[in-house]
Amino acid sequence: MTIQRGIVAASFLAFACVLPVQASSALLTRGEVYKLTNQAQLLQRNRPARPARLSDVLVPQDAIKTATRSRAELLFNEGSLARIGSNAIFRFIPGMRGFQLRNGTALIMSPPTTVATRIETLDGSAIAELPPSAIDAPPTSEQYQTRSLAMVVHVDGANNKTQFFNLTNNPIKILDNKGNFIVINGGETVTVQNGVIGKINTFDLRKFYQTSSLSTGLAPAQESLIAQEPAKVQATLNLVRVATIAALNLQARKLEGLCTLNARGGASTLSTNCITTDSDDPLRDFQDRRDVTTPRPERQPPVDVVVPTTPPITPDTNPNTNPNPNPNSPVGVPVFVRPN
Repeated sequence: MTIQRGIVAASFLAFACVLPVQASSALLTRGEVYKLTNQAQLLQRNRPARPARLSDVLVPQDAIKTATRSRAELLFNEGSLARIGSNAIFRFIPGMRGFQLRNGTALIMSPPTTVATRIETLDGSAIAELPPSAIDAPPTSEQYQTRSLAMVVHVDGANNKTQFFNLTNNPIKILDNKGNFIVINGGETVTVQNGVIGKINTFDLRKFYQTSSLSTGLAPAQESLIAQEPAKVQATLNLVRVATIAALNLQARKLEGLCTLNARGGASTLSTNCITTDSDDPLRDFQDRRDVTTPRPERQPPVDVVVPTTPPITPDTNPNTNPNPNPNSPVGVPVFVRPN
């Protein structure tokens, strides 16, 4: 896809979250840690780093830092959720209702919003912007709920690379620090490396939900898992999953068409005819290669402190029961270049 020219507001690094249903204000003012796994630190402004604890509150300029095979999950005052995977530094920025992801993986989920959404990585070399998504429709309608937002951002600080994944049908603008931009839609991904935007690829949403535990609650038939979350978290997940399931169903219909075309009039359900099966060698080549990433050194790097939480769960070695050896990785899914 041709890279177009855009204008980047280059002063602050931020990711703005969104407006929940019936929220009195779209302003993002605080985030609360509602779930922790293994090791995480709270990095508060002008204070020493300390182990993160449940119910810790983040305000502007605060950050959360996770260790290997760790996770922190945050609920923000206006209803947005952030699931922060391993080796990540996720910061709360003032003034522009936003965050900065320095390294690692984050899944951001937001109900429909009246404000723009923005996330910046790698000192501004890669930026995602989501326009306001709220529409003039009853909040209880599916038309309103499908405007929810969900995206995965994976930052490899050691290699100066960011990958963006769009989980809904609401378009996301991806920019570099020179103002070049492209737009990705549901089921599409793009990588920005060394400040250069790559080609738009399509990734298999079905496979993503099968292999990424960060996405728990966004796929069909996961109501029992949602029910285990706090009430406010359930409210956001139930809204956002309307949009993620809509994107999943739309991609499935498109891929059925590709399978039929590839079958040349034969049975489109045969594995040899379908682009999403393991029979297609190029698709097998994309596997999860992001178990551990090395963040760029901080100016004053904090020291990881073990949080007395639930021990890590050893993944099942049976690929049929746990196909992703690292549940904190963003994806382990086939990716193929989107047809023109």
